Amino acid sequence: MNDVLTYLQTQLATFDEVPFNAVDSALLAQFCMARGEGIMPQVYRAQVSGEAASPKVRAGHGALGELRGLLGRLRGRVGERAGERAGLRAAKEGADVRADDPLAGPQGLGAAGTKAASMEKVAELSPAARRDRAEMTQDATAPLDPVRFADLMRAELFPTMFSGMHAAQMKQQLFWMAASPRFRDLLIYDHAAAFDEARDLQFAATTYVCPGHFAYVGFRGTDTTLTGWREDFNMAYRAPVEAQVLAARYLAAVAADSRLPETLLVGGHSKGGNLAEYAALTAAPEVQQRIARLYNHDGPGFKAGLFTAADYEPLAGRMTKQVPADSMVGILMASFMPVEVVQATGRGFEQHSVFRWVVEGADGEAGRSNAEGARDTGEVRDAETARNVSGALKAFATLPELPERTQRRAEALARWLASLDGNECEAMVNALFAALKAAGITDASQLFEGGREWAILRDGVMGAPAEDRTIMLNALRGLTRAFSDVTAERNSARRDAQRKAKAE
Repeated sequence: MNDVLTYLQTQLATFDEVPFNAVDSALLAQFCMARGEGIMPQVYRAQVSGEAASPKVRAGHGALGELRGLLGRLRGRVGERAGERAGLRAAKEGADVRADDPLAGPQGLGAAGTKAASMEKVAELSPAARRDRAEMTQDATAPLDPVRFADLMRAELFPTMFSGMHAAQMKQQLFWMAASPRFRDLLIYDHAAAFDEARDLQFAATTYVCPGHFAYVGFRGTDTTLTGWREDFNMAYRAPVEAQVLAARYLAAVAADSRLPETLLVGGHSKGGNLAEYAALTAAPEVQQRIARLYNHDGPGFKAGLFTAADYEPLAGRMTKQVPADSMVGILMASFMPVEVVQATGRGFEQHSVFRWVVEGADGEAGRSNAEGARDTGEVRDAETARNVSGALKAFATLPELPERTQRRAEALARWLASLDGNECEAMVNALFAALKAAGITDASQLFEGGREWAILRDGVMGAPAEDRTIMLNALRGLTRAFSDVTAERNSARRDAQRKAKAE
């Protein structure tokens, strides 16, 4: 079956010939997972030159400046805490502290330490924090002007640029985007990233610009750090989480950037889809009017009551939420976005990856054709022209609705979450992540290696302190009960319908 990488290789029409569509959004949303060390222009390094700048330019610079200041303060605090932890350890072990150590934070037990102490400080950091420290170091070499995908083709940076569970596919993606006449002339602006283990914060965003046409504001999904996953779980009982606040500020700042086109597209995958949805819903009315389309690719919703249907009305007709048939993420929590069900390969969590989503042609070889539907929603101007240009119009293959098993899963999860109050949710999340750490899990990718995720979770639960074990076991019993109740109710309703049909 065709996938998004096949789409990259075969959809050679420019955006003038075949306007932006949901497959394009999923690709750019996925590429937000790439780390921008030293090669993407950073939002906190952007400059506005010229003393006679227009009011619009000055306004944009002010919004970007505020965001730069916030990101800088967050990064500074991370550095300070890392320096303090390392300084305390060095002092405890009798290390000689010198004032010229470049890794020390501005606050701590002295300004720095010996070379050995410096190495210990780096060792104190988690792998994710070390990657973020490397990104901070390389910011000094980051370009001020926008770059193209071809400018990112630097193999020496690939180990940090592409990490996580889909590194190999993303290298292929970069190659084909740099080569494609559809993507190669997009300009990359305003990369921003923040990571703070103490605050449960993992955030990144990048803006991709088609000059004279649109700016795609993309938000990064969850990476493999436990911090990123913890923030996702926090969404069940806390609103807003810090990444959502940053997403709203990032969209406001980018919207004020006078270098960018008026038309905005906003999107993300997984947590990035949630951040895109939050940023668009909380944007100022004048920014919402500029959003031509909001995309949420299998991202979760929000804590119940955070938004109402009325909050979505300003974006009515301009929203697309896509979930795979066996979705486990996009069905979570509350959202009023209209949902489109995408065909995907694999099962369960495997389908969460956009690299698993099926792309079809205008003849519907991988599913029913979406050519007319795409045209009706404004994603293409003319379906016949698109076929003539690129051989076949491409879109995600869809289903009319979620399969029965996924509907049951969504209903049971919603019922279970509704049965827990905020304190119970928080206690459950705290216990779960304590158990993961006790089981030696330092990176979420470890959970999915070799199909051992349930064994690892079981061992973590059983090895947890008695209080935490009780909390998690009670939560699991509640979840099991919710699934059992939903299944029984649906089976009963089906039998009633069958009896009624026979009677008629």
